[in-house]
Formats: sequence, C-alpha cells, structure tokens
Amino acid sequence: MSSNDILVEIPNHHLPKLAALFENKAPWAPHMVTFVHIAMKWKENTKYKDKIVFLSPYNCWETDGTIIVIVQLLSTQDLYVFTLDDQCTNLYKGLLETNLITYANKRSLFYAVHEKHVPTVKKYLDKKQISVEEKPCFMYAIAPEEATKFTLECSDVYVKTLEPSAAKRINDLWPHKFLQSEQYLASLIDVNGGYGAFLKSTGQMVAWVLKHTFGHVAILQTEEEHTRKGYATLVTKALCREMAEDGFWPAFVVSEVAVF
Repeated sequence: MSSNDILVEIPNHHLPKLAALFENKAPWAPHMVTFVHIAMKWKENTKYKDKIVFLSPYNCWETDGTIIVIVQLLSTQDLYVFTLDDQCTNLYKGLLETNLITYANKRSLFYAVHEKHVPTVKKYLDKKQISVEEKPCFMYAIAPEEATKFTLECSDVYVKTLEPSAAKRINDLWPHKFLQSEQYLASLIDVNGGYGAFLKSTGQMVAWVLKHTFGHVAILQTEEEHTRKGYATLVTKALCREMAEDGFWPAFVVSEVAVF
C-alpha cells in the first residue's frame, strides 16, 4: 500500500475493535459484524490472508466507521463500503482520491451497498465517468435464536458440507458464470464453506448454497428437474443454522451493482 494514499490499511489486530464498533453503533446493519469476523477468518488462512484488505480514509474508521474493503479473487474485485457518517463525507473522499482501486481487466462489483450509501457511490461513479449496470439489492436477515431452531429432515436427500470440487458442478449450472467463475466459486467454498443436498439413492448433488464474503447466504440453486421439493429450503436452513450457532445473523443478499 502506498504511504501517500488517502486510504490507510486497518491492521489485522484492530479488526475486532472494528467489529465491536459496528455492533455498538450500527444495530441496523448486523451483517457488518459478520463481515468483519469472516474477514478475520480469511486473515488467519495462509492462502487467503492477502485477498481481503480493509482500508479507511486517513484512518478515520475509529471516529466515523468509514471503511472501503477490497476483496480480490482471481480476476474478480469485490468492493464493500460502509460508514456510520450519514453525510458519507470521508467515504466519498476516500473513493474519489484513492489510487488503490482500479478497474482495468477486472470484473468489479460494489457489493450490497447500503441504501444510506448508494447516492454517494453513484456520485463517485458519475464523477469518475465509470459506466455501471445498477441492480436493486435487498438484504434479509433472520434472528440467530430463530435460525438455531431449524431442523433438517427429508426422506430422500441428505445434507452435508461442500468440498471445493463441487464448484465445477455448481458453475456448470450457474446462470451468472463469468471468466474464472469456477475457480472463484471453489475459493468461496474453500474459505467460507457451503452445503449441498444429495440424493440418498445415488449420491447426486441436486441443490446447493454457499456462504459469501459477507458471511451471507448466496448462490442458492436447485437442479431444474428437482425443483419444488424443498431441497433449497433444506440447504438454506443448514447454512443459516451454522451461522446462528456461530453467533451471527443469517443474512440473504439478492443482486448487486456491477462495474464493467
């Protein structure tokens, strides 16, 4: 990281303090606490520790909670922004003035931008004359105490955690595949995990769900010939229960803002 850049990297040992700040000051965004804890897990993994970087404009996160996070897996760049400042002053300044974010030869996503921060991100993109495909993004969450009650019962399938090798099958049927998406999915499974539903009769995987960077439910899909049998619900309950047992709010994100 450049010592002259407006964005300063938040040291790993300060991430628990950042999570506590969000827990105390942003009960309206429980997913941010989960996100920081997931990041700490990445940082402990030799293979992925350098794939996620927490940055803050002039290190202002301690006072206003402003962060800009870059997650780079292969040719994909996911950008996460958040601030406790309703005016988004430092968030806008950090995005506009940094040289650490580039879009050349990368599939970039501003992922799950909170509605409070969407106008600021739009303003920045317009200022930079960056063309985007904007999609509404919705987040739903389940209270942990409710998710821990989920049961997993089905007569014709069993549920188990996924191995990275499952990424090929998932990618083959994923409608949003892109260059290197199979490797991208394998990385998510490797570091974050996921669940699949497998037929008891043949062992065939017929439904699956992954845990994404926020620690949220994502890439949920069922093979077409096995839809409407409750398999997607089953794997979703398994993942939500795992998150709840870890002390986090299970969350669901639909859509994103893409930059090309």
